Amino acid sequence: MKKLIIYSVLFILFSNFTVGSGTAFLTCKSDSGRTEFYAEIQDIESTLEKAILTIDETQLQYKTDEGHIIFDPENGVLTMYIDDFKSQSKYLQFWSIPSTFKIIKNKNHHQIYEFKAKIYGSEPRENKENHIPMITLNCKLEYQI
Repeated sequence: MKKLIIYSVLFILFSNFTVGSGTAFLTCKSDSGRTEFYAEIQDIESTLEKAILTIDETQLQYKTDEGHIIFDPENGVLTMYIDDFKSQSKYLQFWSIPSTFKIIKNKNHHQIYEFKAKIYGSEPRENKENHIPMITLNCKLEYQI
């Protein structure tokens, strides 16, 4: 009976820790190096935790509770839309180019993808247009539990 209790406790402990989630890290940079985009996505396709657009060393941080994500690695799709309805001036559209989507590593607990993406949104720099031009970025998305 004592062994049954010990095995039951061990089974419960180990089964609770095998299922997990982590944060996916998206890092992107333009060919010129002037534009960078960084995002943290909970469980690779869930909630946006952090998003920062940097152009010419000027940063614009987005409120992540206004972000929407679609991720479909089999079809090379990662889209992100952020709209800060309160300020009415901060928004971001991000989408991968499916033909460039490459799976670098695809293990259960560790995934790495590389692709090109387009980004369009609010201008972070002063004395510029309200919106940035559409910019192509080189991206890496890494997720590990």
